[in-house]
Amino acid sequence: MTNNRALGQGLTLALFFVGVLFLTGGLIFLCAAVQNTARFPLALVLLVVGGGLAGWAGFRWQRARQLAPGVLDDRITALADRYDAELTLAQVVSSLRVPDEAARAALARLEADGRCHQDHREGRTIYVFPGLKESKVIRRCAFCGNEYSVREPLHKCPNCGGNLEIVKT
Repeated sequence: MTNNRALGQGLTLALFFVGVLFLTGGLIFLCAAVQNTARFPLALVLLVVGGGLAGWAGFRWQRARQLAPGVLDDRITALADRYDAELTLAQVVSSLRVPDEAARAALARLEADGRCHQDHREGRTIYVFPGLKESKVIRRCAFCGNEYSVREPLHKCPNCGGNLEIVKT
């Protein structure tokens, strides 16, 4: 897979440089078309082909960069931060517009690094990112279950008189 990726990147880079050469030739022929208008169609063809090749190679290079392992992992983590630290594979694929196999590989890497884990709910696999979940400290009554802010200096429940415990949610 690494050889295929390197070959693809080399081919993309070569096509980009060929496109730049065509663009350069097109500009030269465009300048020469001032003296001889017969060169104008060739200049136009070189500019269109060169622009197309350079644009396509640039788009492909950018896409490959977005699918690079470290970049994709960071993009998935940022997406999880927006979705309350829980994602499904379908959300990753649709939101980031990445291939299914690239998303699976990135989620497996994140899971191996301990940055997320799988939960199975209602027949679906959900990836939970515990490092992104907000935790809240509250006072909870051990008897009735009412919750109170830790900012209030309470030790007994105002509702039932039970002891309040400090818990992290």
